[in-house]
Amino acid sequence: MRLIDREAGGQPERVTSGDPVAMSGRGHGGVGPPSGFRVAVVAARQLTPTVHAIEVGKPATFGFRAIQFTFLQVRTEVGLDARPMSLATSPTRPHLEYAARTSDSPFKRAFVALRPGDEVGVFGPIGDFVLDETRPAVLVAGGIGITPLKGMAEYAADLALPIPIRLIYSNRSEDEVAYRDELATLENHNHRFRVLHTLTGAPGPGWPGTVGRIDDHLLQQAAFDLEEPVHYVSGTPGFVVSVWRLLRAAGIAAEDIRVEAFRGYASAGVGP
Repeated sequence: MRLIDREAGGQPERVTSGDPVAMSGRGHGGVGPPSGFRVAVVAARQLTPTVHAIEVGKPATFGFRAIQFTFLQVRTEVGLDARPMSLATSPTRPHLEYAARTSDSPFKRAFVALRPGDEVGVFGPIGDFVLDETRPAVLVAGGIGITPLKGMAEYAADLALPIPIRLIYSNRSEDEVAYRDELATLENHNHRFRVLHTLTGAPGPGWPGTVGRIDDHLLQQAAFDLEEPVHYVSGTPGFVVSVWRLLRAAGIAAEDIRVEAFRGYASAGVGP
């Protein structure tokens, strides 16, 4: 297992060798050498009460694998600051998209304040948390961890990949389900893609998903009738480690689990 650990406000780190607490260095794993460029914001929107997203222009020469990350550089009140952020969209789409849970840090305040026409810096692509295009996939997202997995689902739909993909998406409350409409559209467009929503808090009337933390039953339901799927897990470190342990206890080989964690976020009730 490789756990790609993004620390909000710090440098990216990777946990390797099946040990979810041992740290080591990181390579870029890109389609070419990491590059840097400046580009304009083309759209900004609030996805949920606590999650904000932006889209920026994508140079014709910039390519990435589904789904790597970049460093995003913004101008804050204390100067330029760059942080590692997952790309939240497929390389088949015309723009680069980023989403983050809001906070009162200078970087996050500057991120939320971005408007079309503002300029940001992008450095990458980096990372090897990428979709295996030849094997079925079970995607497991906790909260903001949906960003790279949404991009994987877009990529599979846009290229009509002949692999089934199931997404388990855990949130604390219904109003915090980011990209809900986009995921529903992908389900309608790609008959091989299915979303299983679950809430760890009390649902409102008419909630169509399940209630409770991710457990063995939900993981088995997602993987039902899939032949040797790869499991991709993305969320806070506590979420990622807990799901990883559930999968290993269920007999899933470590090499069939790929994980990415975002440090610096509270779990917000999201977890297995």
